[in-house]
Amino acid sequence: MHSRWITRGTLLALTLGGTLAGCEEKSNKLTVGAKDGADGCELSVATLPDTEWVFLKANPDKSQVPDPTTRLKFLKDGAGVKAKYNVGSISDMYDYGCEEKGKEIICREEVKPKDYCQAFIAAGKECTPELLKGFAPDMTDEQVAKGIKEGNEIAAKYKDKPEWKSFVANNNNLGNKLRGIIYVKLDSKKCRLVVQDNYMTIYNGKKVEDSNPAGTNPFVKNDQGELLWEHCQTSRDLVATKAAELPEDLSTLGHEARHPVGTELHMWYMNEAAQKPTEGCAYSYDTWLNGKPLKKGLKPEVVGEEEKALKWHFAHTFDTPSASGAGDVVHAVVTTTCGAKVEKKVTCAAMLFQ
Repeated sequence: MHSRWITRGTLLALTLGGTLAGCEEKSNKLTVGAKDGADGCELSVATLPDTEWVFLKANPDKSQVPDPTTRLKFLKDGAGVKAKYNVGSISDMYDYGCEEKGKEIICREEVKPKDYCQAFIAAGKECTPELLKGFAPDMTDEQVAKGIKEGNEIAAKYKDKPEWKSFVANNNNLGNKLRGIIYVKLDSKKCRLVVQDNYMTIYNGKKVEDSNPAGTNPFVKNDQGELLWEHCQTSRDLVATKAAELPEDLSTLGHEARHPVGTELHMWYMNEAAQKPTEGCAYSYDTWLNGKPLKKGLKPEVVGEEEKALKWHFAHTFDTPSASGAGDVVHAVVTTTCGAKVEKKVTCAAMLFQ
């Protein structure tokens, strides 16, 4: 199991190479800042749901600005609270379950028992319910049993084979970030949160908790407008070209990732299962640039007479250079509605403008 969080630079590099790896690298480089006090600000566990927060970035000139690149959102979850947090990633969004403990709120990423089991096996341990429960006590007995079964099945595919060394290296290392965990303190005086961003892993069969490069940093209420809270499921389905029409031979179609400033690009959604309409279904999609709205409420064009097809296309001129060599990321959130059934798919692509 590789680390699962992905950096902006990694996404662009992989897009330039034509592939986004299924396993990602966690990264969110933050800087401590401060914010003037706010009158009448009341923060509590009860008031957190339906609030959005962004990292407060300190600039070299000592000014401070909200930075939505790293963002956190709280939602009601039955009688409890859950969080969506992108950990500074430009493509991913993670779900955390939260609990109040003393004067802070602790939010943990959803359990992945199979991954934990693989880490124990890679360390030469038998994956047992006791070990799994020791790593993540909030796992149910059903999750534990399923994790042991799936983890052992995967490990068996590599055991006593040349690939075993790679399996061990991938699953038994301190960089194998198995579970995100954040500690949130409420600062009503300055109307902000103070967030400590950690991760947990298993190394040599032992539970290890360490801090991400973020350390402990302030987050302020979102005043940046609407932000994207969806997880990018794939980077293979969204393709950018300078051509306004698709080539006749789609096998020649390739994503073009590097461009001069001022280039108009044509974006194509090429998911194979979404190219033909189904009677009685409606289709729409919203697009986002670096986590902010780009073009919303779009609908694919229905083309063809005898054999209908859906043409998912939009164009945009990128008239400013990328903020860094890491580039920009476009998301498309595609919604298919068939009666009461609503299906949502999220794809993304990285590009660099210089």
